Amino acid sequence: MLNVEWLDKNEVADAAQQAIMDGFAELIAVSMGPDGAWIVSKEERHFATAPKVEKRSTVGAGDSMVAGMTYMLQQHRSLKEVISFGVACGSAATMNEGTQLFKQADAERLFAEMS
Repeated sequence: MLNVEWLDKNEVADAAQQAIMDGFAELIAVSMGPDGAWIVSKEERHFATAPKVEKRSTVGAGDSMVAGMTYMLQQHRSLKEVISFGVACGSAATMNEGTQLFKQADAERLFAEMS
């Protein structure tokens, strides 16, 4: 797609926006794990810093992030809220052992702390 093997975390938003301009997508979210995540559209770019939590397992964190973003998109929330809630859900998932996904109360608390 972009013929790029590696990006510095400061180049991620530019690369995502270029992919959008090149017609590959309308909206791109890029998770950087504990370093946070970007959401980028043609007109906007927002970064959400991952909250510091005690990590027990990362299994399901990405799926939880996508679930949180999808929910917020369905609610017609701002892109900043979309990425922040996604990161909150992904972070909340890491607080649980094994393959457990996030707990709603944990995700909502982290989201409130991030806002």
